[in-house]
Amino acid sequence: MGNQPARAASSSDDGSHLRRPMKVHRTGVVHERGWGTQGLRSFGFIRRLSLTHRLLALTLVASVPGLLALSYNAFDLRKARYAEVHDEALRNTLFAVSELDQIFAGIKGVLHAVAQAAEIREAGPEACSRYVRQVRQGLEALTSILIVNPNGSVRCFSEAPSSAANLADRVYFQDVLRKRAFSVGTYTTSRVSGRPLVPVALPLVEGESVTGVVMAGLNLQWLGRQLNERGVARGSAITIADRDGIIIAREPAPDTYIGTRIKPTGIGYVTAPAAGSAEIESPDGTTRIAGYVPAALTPFGLYVSTGISRDEVLRPIDEATRRSLLVFSLGSLVALVLAWLVGEGIIRQPLMKVVATAEAWRRGHDMARTGIIDRGDEIGLLGQTFDRLMDESQQRESERETAEARREILVHELAHRVKNTLATVQSIASLSFRHSQGPDALRGFQDRLQALVRSHDLLTQRNWEHADITDIMKVALAPLREDKGHRFALSGPAVDLPPTSAVPVAMIVHELCTNAMKYGALSNDRGTVALHWTAAPDERGTAVSMTWSEAGGPPVERPQQEGFGSRLIANLTRQMHGGVEVRYPPSGLVCHLKFVTPKAEPRTVAETAAG
Repeated sequence: MGNQPARAASSSDDGSHLRRPMKVHRTGVVHERGWGTQGLRSFGFIRRLSLTHRLLALTLVASVPGLLALSYNAFDLRKARYAEVHDEALRNTLFAVSELDQIFAGIKGVLHAVAQAAEIREAGPEACSRYVRQVRQGLEALTSILIVNPNGSVRCFSEAPSSAANLADRVYFQDVLRKRAFSVGTYTTSRVSGRPLVPVALPLVEGESVTGVVMAGLNLQWLGRQLNERGVARGSAITIADRDGIIIAREPAPDTYIGTRIKPTGIGYVTAPAAGSAEIESPDGTTRIAGYVPAALTPFGLYVSTGISRDEVLRPIDEATRRSLLVFSLGSLVALVLAWLVGEGIIRQPLMKVVATAEAWRRGHDMARTGIIDRGDEIGLLGQTFDRLMDESQQRESERETAEARREILVHELAHRVKNTLATVQSIASLSFRHSQGPDALRGFQDRLQALVRSHDLLTQRNWEHADITDIMKVALAPLREDKGHRFALSGPAVDLPPTSAVPVAMIVHELCTNAMKYGALSNDRGTVALHWTAAPDERGTAVSMTWSEAGGPPVERPQQEGFGSRLIANLTRQMHGGVEVRYPPSGLVCHLKFVTPKAEPRTVAETAAG
């Protein structure tokens, strides 16, 4: 539909033509604007429906096949039952014809017996009347018996003396004379008795000639009682009519219809060429499915029809269909209610809770959560995943804030340390060049800067938090360890030094190494250095006692004046709330230092997060 080619709207003589407006979508498919827009509008309408409404619509659509199946089954059942009732009606009619044939066979036998009686053939009118009267008294099926001469005059009569009535003009009388066989007439009022009846007649044949006719009247009331005793189902009816369509017997309501003519809509079945069944509107206005046998096809020349009420036949099916529709409707209603409950309670409300939580989060309520923790389905997984996402987002935000705070702290701390480092460099430079400006002073200044750099490198590796005193010693002795490392002996417990203690200790050890290289044990090939320290608790932190002992070097003497190294060591130990004691025994320099490392300060929030 959407990709139909545009059709020509009109043409001109030059071959040009107009086309309907075309619309090309991004998919590359060409749509006619009218069709495509309508389709998009339909999809747009569906997309605007809420999830609950879509679920209800899906439930309704899912119920359509069931409704179609139910309707088809009801239609098929009605059709099958309709055909079955047609067959049943025809069978009932044929059975009724068989029963009526037996009745008329019995009447024929009676008339034949009368025709053979000597009283009829040889006796006079009185004896004949007396005989037929006796015969008639035992036959309730007949209203009267009479013997009629070939000219139509009555010879004898069972009910009264011979009547003066003449029957020569009666069709049934003429048929008997012509056919010389048993004949059943049409509904009529007897000229002899004045009663409504159906005449039956049998010819009296002697040799080649007809000497008279034995006639009788079929008792219609008796025939009606026979039908009544036979029984008619509720809503059913049986009708017997003559060749002219006059009803001679009917059940129910015989008094209403006997002697009346069948409706024009049904008269055609009286003279139909074959037996069959049809839907016929009965005289009482009831539509019945009737089986019928035309008058010409029955042995006795009467039309027979039995009908079954269409409403009565189809009522059980209709009631069953209504019950099925009611059950289907109730089931569909329950399905819709369940779909609504599922859509609202199980799907929509949790999803709206997720949306509300996201909206609250957007407004800054970072503690908002869906709280969907007791469901193991996809909705529960969505809510739990959403909560974890917000937890992780909050954690990342907290970490970001912590990192930002720590960055600010580090910036301030770095600025502070840079200032301290510059002050230290300035102090080293001042002391290094105060009394000497030559190359040796510059070399000493560079060595002290390298010691400062190595100590800073060590602290940087430790995040400027602390450094073990052994590592500080190794860093300070690094320039000498490759060639003279075997001449050092380090011993002492592990002590964590903060940056305020680590840098001064490294500088002190560096100055002692420089002095030993110039004047002490490291100035020859035999001297050794022993560096030992102890640690003890102190109310201010940890009290450290460190001893530098030289041996095997040249003899030492107390210098005449205090040098740069001595002043630097003294200044650094005072910064650490300690002191220094230097002795000059002949065996080698002994320097004893005491200082206090402060207690470790509580780490900041930023430092804790980073650590």
